[in-house]
Amino acid sequence: MPSHARVWIYKCGRDLGQAEQKLILEKGAAFTADWSAHGDALDACVDVLLGRFVVIALDEVQAAASGCSIDKSVGFIKDLEHDLNIMLTDRMLVIYEVEGQVSCCRLQELPSLLAEGMIGLGTPVYDDLLTTVGEMNERFKVPLGESWVKRFIQ
Repeated sequence: MPSHARVWIYKCGRDLGQAEQKLILEKGAAFTADWSAHGDALDACVDVLLGRFVVIALDEVQAAASGCSIDKSVGFIKDLEHDLNIMLTDRMLVIYEVEGQVSCCRLQELPSLLAEGMIGLGTPVYDDLLTTVGEMNERFKVPLGESWVKRFIQ
């Protein structure tokens, strides 16, 4: 997808297995093949990143998403949650990396992890609030001290 493409990033609190990732990609391909806004086909794709993130990307040059089409994408995510018995819409999770390992915690756990020295302001965190492919390419993984998460530890 081009850098201007819009993205929606959903995160999982655990690693997704290979079979789960394959199913997400298959269901994502079927969903995006039929996804439309007011009868106009949407140029979109679904991908799994780092075994933890489900990303829907949409190039709105051809056609822009509408409220109804966005609702359909949320329905797709909710179906994945049900089919795979996972949670992708929990905004209280923080996905971070320590010594090359991707882990997660709840937002409210951050202060104690910092106090214990388990993480620091330089610990890479993944920003699921980005809105374009270009933003993802530039700052999907940033130091905790430079991320939106920082406001929850001060």
